[in-house]
Amino acid sequence: MSAVEATTRVSGRALGAAIAIALIFLAVACGSAAASSGVQAPFATWQSHCASPGKVYSQKILVTHKGKRFEWITLFLVCTPKRSVAIVDHEGRDYRDLDDFRANNKLLSEDDKITLPRDFPSVERSGNVELMTVSGHTGTSTSWLRWLGGGAALVLLIGGGGIHWLRARRRSVRASASDADPQEPSL
Repeated sequence: MSAVEATTRVSGRALGAAIAIALIFLAVACGSAAASSGVQAPFATWQSHCASPGKVYSQKILVTHKGKRFEWITLFLVCTPKRSVAIVDHEGRDYRDLDDFRANNKLLSEDDKITLPRDFPSVERSGNVELMTVSGHTGTSTSWLRWLGGGAALVLLIGGGGIHWLRARRRSVRASASDADPQEPSL
């Protein structure tokens, strides 16, 4: 094996390792939205239905602020004409579901925790109520920046590695061509 072939082989392995490390970095640094939301998947898109369009219900939610201070807030659950439940906060902003409330509310921060019924925003409850605690606000506003930065780094890494591999390959082709065609001595 010539020195050029060894260099090409090492370059290829280094490129593969760099791509693997970049992909692992992206997976760890960015994560997925479902994993970082704090809500288990079956409850993240809970759709609640109601029987009486126009009826308004109130639901008290326990908020635990960062400094361990507790507060009760009231959210209003409105039965829409389509017989689905909409969430309205005390400032009049409305939300489709819990995920929409957590992503777009102006009342709570990511450090706040809310405790609410697991079937929220259901208006028809009977028997024991299971509670769950989730973050009061999800960080959807900056997550795209991490993905953009990670993607740009990955493109630069792959592009740079590809250029390095191409140059090493061209050198090996030139070297093998010069080894195969020895020049005749001139007289």
